[in-house]
Amino acid sequence: MLVSLKKMALNGPGVVAGGFAMSYTISSVSEVKDKPALNELLLEYYGVILRKFEAAGGPAVYTPHDLLASFWPNLQKFLPPTGRLVLVHDEAGRLVGCGTLQQARRDAGELKRLYVRPEASGHGLGRKIVDLRLSAARDMGWKTLLVNAVQGNQDMLRIYESMGFRYIDRYPECSDPVEAAPWQIFMQYDFD
Repeated sequence: MLVSLKKMALNGPGVVAGGFAMSYTISSVSEVKDKPALNELLLEYYGVILRKFEAAGGPAVYTPHDLLASFWPNLQKFLPPTGRLVLVHDEAGRLVGCGTLQQARRDAGELKRLYVRPEASGHGLGRKIVDLRLSAARDMGWKTLLVNAVQGNQDMLRIYESMGFRYIDRYPECSDPVEAAPWQIFMQYDFD
């Protein structure tokens, strides 16, 4: 699935910054064609998440490289037929965002790794990444989506709240260690 999203970066009322419209391509991929670019993006994402985790009071037990090392052996979980890896590229082809979806149980999926680089934020890309993963989960026949976030990750929580996710206790299928639960928030979305 490929979606092209054209957004205008506004610099004041109705004025396009630098005279250019910003264009992004969002795609659900079945293979990773540029591993170094995804490594770079994920290291940035993990660094941000670990700083938020520590700011919430969590212990400094992992490094971004530790978390990246656990991603690649599990890549097949995030690819079709039972998962999705959504990537966002800017008009220059630079990877600026991502999100994963993996099967949590027979009828449910887990959303992970929602990230948009700061220079691409403010264009609705995070919400679009969530929309694509919601559609994929619905197409796979899942009834429920689960997600967790670090306490204080307000940008992510706002997106999920606005889309109808509700707060729940930690779900047993959570792919994060149970030891991290005191510094996390858990949410669920049920398809009607």
